[in-house]
Amino acid sequence: MLEQNNHSLYKEIVTNLLEGVMVISMNGKITMLNPAAERMLGLTQEDIGNSYINVFLVREGADAFNEAILDTIYEKEKVSNMPVDYVLEGETRNLSLTTSYIHNDGEKSVVVVMEDVTELNELRDAQTALDRIRKLNKEYEKAKDEAVRANEAKSLFLSNMSHEIRTPINAVLGMNEMILRECTDDQLLSYAANIQSSGKTLLFLINDILDMSKIESGKMEIVRVEYAPEDLLMDLWNIIFLRAQEKGLNIRFSLDETLPRKLFGDDVRIKQIVTNLLTNAVKYTPQGGIELTAAYERREEGQIALVISVKDTGMGIRKEDMGKLFESFQRLDEEKNRNIEGTGLGMNITMSLLKLMDGDMKVESEYGKGSVFTVTIPQGIVCDEPAGDFESIRRRRDQSRSKKQQTFEAPEARVLVVDDNSMNLTVFQSLLKRTRMGITTADSGKRCLELVKKEHYHVIFMDHMMPEMDGIETLHEIQKLSDFPNKDTPVIALTANALSGAREGYLKEGFADFLTKPIDGDLLEQTVERYLPQALVRRTQPAGEEPESIKLRADYKDYLQYGISIENGLAHAKDDMDMYLELVRMFIWERGKQDSMRQFLQEQNMKDYAIWVHGLKGNARTLGAERLADLAYEHEKQSKAGNAEYVNACWEELLGVWENTLEGFQMFYDAYCGEDKYEAADREGKEVLQLSGEDLEKAAALLEDFETEKAIALLKTWINSSLAPQMHDCIRNVLIALEDEFDEDKAIALLKKA
Repeated sequence: MLEQNNHSLYKEIVTNLLEGVMVISMNGKITMLNPAAERMLGLTQEDIGNSYINVFLVREGADAFNEAILDTIYEKEKVSNMPVDYVLEGETRNLSLTTSYIHNDGEKSVVVVMEDVTELNELRDAQTALDRIRKLNKEYEKAKDEAVRANEAKSLFLSNMSHEIRTPINAVLGMNEMILRECTDDQLLSYAANIQSSGKTLLFLINDILDMSKIESGKMEIVRVEYAPEDLLMDLWNIIFLRAQEKGLNIRFSLDETLPRKLFGDDVRIKQIVTNLLTNAVKYTPQGGIELTAAYERREEGQIALVISVKDTGMGIRKEDMGKLFESFQRLDEEKNRNIEGTGLGMNITMSLLKLMDGDMKVESEYGKGSVFTVTIPQGIVCDEPAGDFESIRRRRDQSRSKKQQTFEAPEARVLVVDDNSMNLTVFQSLLKRTRMGITTADSGKRCLELVKKEHYHVIFMDHMMPEMDGIETLHEIQKLSDFPNKDTPVIALTANALSGAREGYLKEGFADFLTKPIDGDLLEQTVERYLPQALVRRTQPAGEEPESIKLRADYKDYLQYGISIENGLAHAKDDMDMYLELVRMFIWERGKQDSMRQFLQEQNMKDYAIWVHGLKGNARTLGAERLADLAYEHEKQSKAGNAEYVNACWEELLGVWENTLEGFQMFYDAYCGEDKYEAADREGKEVLQLSGEDLEKAAALLEDFETEKAIALLKTWINSSLAPQMHDCIRNVLIALEDEFDEDKAIALLKKA
């Protein structure tokens, strides 16, 4: 009775197991399936009846299942948690099989326990996938952070490269400009023209790299302005004519005479696009010629599509190479064209710029015979009057073009220049001295605001990087003013940032225009003339050849050991020796800035240190002190990044180079100025201002009464007169104490000591 009860219990347990159980006799007959096994196998006990294990041989997708069971029966190999795939109703299920032997009434049977692990495997796969996704996300975030840092580093490098490479190029082009302006020898002028062309080519290469970076970062902006197509084409002609002539190529420009005389669009970017097409045409055309055609298509009212085509008789492009044409750093027919200059970025940039302006390009080419590149760019119409024939325009321009020496005078014009660097102010005033304009200087944004509320100026030039309130902040404060005399006065930014796209950034902030440092004298004059009311401008002709400067008493090369290139410094001073010597003298006087910078270091004030070392870099670069400028630039970078550890560690090195540079400049100044300006003035019969003790006490009293602005105005009146050298130095040191060091106590002490 007990045995019967146990049998019923076991049967009940097996029946209710979640695992499938199948019992097979040693001759292969299936003797039992529990309900779970029936569900897993898609069979019932009735379906099997007296069937043997070979019932599974005919079932599709049951090979692995059948093999595991037969191995147990015939090979006497038990299996444990063996995974097999079993197809049930067209769906593959994952089963786990365990086999064992049982004895019943002396007979041996095989028990197969089955577990359906399909869902469990799917869950595990999902977890594995999730873990993989999490890992990939972490790797992606890490890669993203690294890419952002790399991109920021690249942008910083490109910005720095722009400044550092442009400075020597500008020096070369600046000196070359003096040759073009003053030389009358045709052969030398031809050499100078080649220098100018090559220098500008180098600038184009730099601009390509900078523009590509700007496009990739999404910071390239299109700035639409009014412009004259004839001016655009004349600029393109001037850019490409010499290059084509050097290769013996014929060049022809044609302009649809009915093209509207004034359009609205980004003429700078259009010029960049077409210049690239023209320079490529010259590069890849060994003989024959180049033709540019400017036409248009009417669109909706007030709109046209400007169509410019550049056709050449050059090498042409293979059909299989067309796809490479717009890829970065690609050059077609590399073996044949390996000596052709360029970055390989031009066409990629061209297509990006066209896309930004909703334009497009069509290319037709036959290999070995030439190509035609046609760009179509939507433009607005400002004036629908016909532009006229290009050849007539060019001949008229050639006939009316005066010599480069021609300038203008505007004695009634008032200009305000704002810069915290006294040397920059002196350079600015000196570059414009022949225009006879009234120039007022301000050494801070605060002082600028005071002046613009009181006096009217026709043009304002504003330095960007200044302490307390920079140029952009000052401009925004001016824009907030109401009922003041400079509401409509154009404000032009002065900056060392020559990065492509900088102009757009300054225009967006509200500036009328911008000039890069070191300032080009001719460009400064042109800019001033452009923004002055024409009623104030009087054209002048040169009065004849200017007297030759007194030759330097020591060889320029003597100063290279001090890290000073006198040639570079003179180029920035337009080869005006008197102006250069005054700048050198000011630089020597400003040795006292070392104490202020040392104080910033002690206070860990990297912000003000960066501003002051930025000024040191600019002054050194202007004077040609290249070694000091390079080191100061590195200090500027590190201090802006907050790297006080580097700045402190390298301060003594900077100080040593600074002192060495000062020693060189002192030798230079002494070598040239054996006769100082006081003695020269005395010989020329000029009145030398004699200051009394009462005069100095008056200035000190103003400072003690907190009338600092009045005191500075009085001191500047004195220093702009002819003073004895010792008194000149004293007043200059007082002004440095007030304007650069903001130390009124020191200024009072200097006055009383004098």
